[in-house]
Amino acid sequence: MSTTSSAAYERFQTGTTILIAIVSTAIALVASQAAVKMGQVTEAEHNGVLAKINLERVDGSSRIRLTNYLRAFDEYRFTRVLQKLTSGYIPQAVSAGEKDYETRLRQETAARREESDIALDFVHLGYVDSNSQGEYSNFRNEEFLNDEREGAEIYQDLDPQDNFADADAFRTQALLMSASMIVLFISVMFLTWAQITHSMLRWIWLGAGLLLALGIGAAYLLNSLFGLLA
Repeated sequence: MSTTSSAAYERFQTGTTILIAIVSTAIALVASQAAVKMGQVTEAEHNGVLAKINLERVDGSSRIRLTNYLRAFDEYRFTRVLQKLTSGYIPQAVSAGEKDYETRLRQETAARREESDIALDFVHLGYVDSNSQGEYSNFRNEEFLNDEREGAEIYQDLDPQDNFADADAFRTQALLMSASMIVLFISVMFLTWAQITHSMLRWIWLGAGLLLALGIGAAYLLNSLFGLLA
């Protein structure tokens, strides 16, 4: 082999060695980023489970309170009906001259009114509608539950879906990084073949290795640009 050919071959060997080192460094960087993404997957899934638990706990507590409000509200309306029925007989007792009967009816009416007022004390009146006569008629169940959830969301995460969506996105990124590592490993393999091949075939291996490495580099660059634009 002539001196010129020997020098060219040495330059080729040096160049492929540098390329192998660069691609190997890229593999290490991608592997570290893939590990970070998998850690983010675990964290996002953990946060999603916690958010689901928080949601179930808040909804469960709110429904218990709602049940207590509805029970008290039903008692209020029932005793009000009894009060009206009892007071409806008072005029009849008055017209019949039944003083003792009238007195008992008035006492019973007052007792029913007191019971309804006590029951109403256990109702969240901010969610109670009134009819045209000014009487409480309906409890807004869904509005109460929604307000309870919105109030709890100020202090804690109650939406597991966004966490699970992040976990899926991180997992996809980790898989793509793993696939790119495989491609980079193939690139190193081609570059290694180029280094150990003495025939003209080494240029084919060199080109294949460079194309794969540059393709992965271009893909990462485009992905970064799209991420910045987004």
